[in-house]
Amino acid sequence: MSNATREFDLAIIGGGPGGYVAAIKAGQLGLKTCLIEKDKVGGTCLHSGCIPTKSLLYSAYLYHLCKRSQEFGVRTGGIELDLQQIHKKKETAVRRLHNGVKYLLKKNKIEVIEAEGRLAVPRKVLLFKDGNEVGEINASNIILASGSAPMMPEWIPFDGRHILTSDDILKMEDVPSSLIIAGGGDIGIEFGYLYNTLGAAVTIIEMKETILPFEDREISATLQKILTKRGIKIFTETMVKSVSADESGARVEIKKNEDQMELLRADKILVSLGRGPLIGGIGLEKIGIEVDRGFVKVNEEFVTTQPGIYAIGDITGPPLLAHKASQEGILAVLHIAGKELPPLKLNHIPRVNYSHPQVASIGLTTEEAEKKGYEVKTGKFPFSANSKAVISGDDDGGFIKIVADKKYGEILGVHMIGPEVSEFIGGLSLAMSLEATALDISNAIFPHPTLSEVIKEAAHAVEGQAIHI
Repeated sequence: MSNATREFDLAIIGGGPGGYVAAIKAGQLGLKTCLIEKDKVGGTCLHSGCIPTKSLLYSAYLYHLCKRSQEFGVRTGGIELDLQQIHKKKETAVRRLHNGVKYLLKKNKIEVIEAEGRLAVPRKVLLFKDGNEVGEINASNIILASGSAPMMPEWIPFDGRHILTSDDILKMEDVPSSLIIAGGGDIGIEFGYLYNTLGAAVTIIEMKETILPFEDREISATLQKILTKRGIKIFTETMVKSVSADESGARVEIKKNEDQMELLRADKILVSLGRGPLIGGIGLEKIGIEVDRGFVKVNEEFVTTQPGIYAIGDITGPPLLAHKASQEGILAVLHIAGKELPPLKLNHIPRVNYSHPQVASIGLTTEEAEKKGYEVKTGKFPFSANSKAVISGDDDGGFIKIVADKKYGEILGVHMIGPEVSEFIGGLSLAMSLEATALDISNAIFPHPTLSEVIKEAAHAVEGQAIHI
């Protein structure tokens, strides 16, 4: 790396789904751009989050289907897990997508700098490797996109063997006989489904009233009922008081009420208490960038309290989602390039949990809408009345719920649990962005037989006129 200070229109610190997408958009708009990443471009999502996790979940789903194959007239011999091949498939997918990101950056003339970037003065970034300064760059604009990491409370003695983070469990090459999961949010539920399907005895501990506590209550209750039926033990309104481990495994002391304590034992415990922003060491305090409750403060154009310096993705606050970070990266670059900026509406950002059944949602729940003063009406339609779900055997307990404004029919939120609902929610995001009404959707024509017909039926149900129930 040259010691000469180089000049860029834009420097981006962090090469995850926010940073690398911003870099590509900047390249498309003709900005001379560098992307500073200390590890691998693609970030947590590609290398130790979304992508490898979903690969494992898909393998588990295929295993689940194989065990059900006789229902569909397909007789198989002994069904066995090949964990080595499961991990090999996961790594193949990650490697292919990683190479794709590197190709796209090269195609768009982005200079990738393998180093740690730290702010020095408003337009200068110092570059470090192994703690040693190796160079510096000047940039007219800087985007901070350093992402997040699993929260690791100091009182928990993480050892990477018995007491694990989500990063650790992705490297686990065997199925434990028993697994305790502290945290019933998205990460905990996905890994709970995964290892229950692969044969582990799974226990989930959640301090709030329901698992997936930020989802529609009926959705969360339905998923909890399904997972419990499959043998997962779920404790809600339960606190983890202590965690320890020895050669025999992990021990977790839980508190269910003021008087009731219980000691749980398992081979391993996954601690999935959420993720925290990675802002330490960037140099925010040196140049006066303000932080609020641990997150970098930004305005509607993603500019921090220091002009010319932007922040996107997990470091700016919830929801901590890859697709939110990517969109923020695009919008920040549009602002830098002087383009018109469409607003980012947090209520229009979809959320997905990739357990089976999947959970997908967007917008307000009924309770949230009513708290905001809306008079609401809802439409609900079950997958048990959907032809394609009956054909595929995915008709047990799932449904879609549309929450609409009673006066104008505007869609305020959509909440789904069922097969492949992750593939539907993008269409509902588009509908809400275009201010579609339930009537608009009920008048649209959906192909038959498809799972997506539940959307049209739920839209009819908003007026109490669903066709197939």
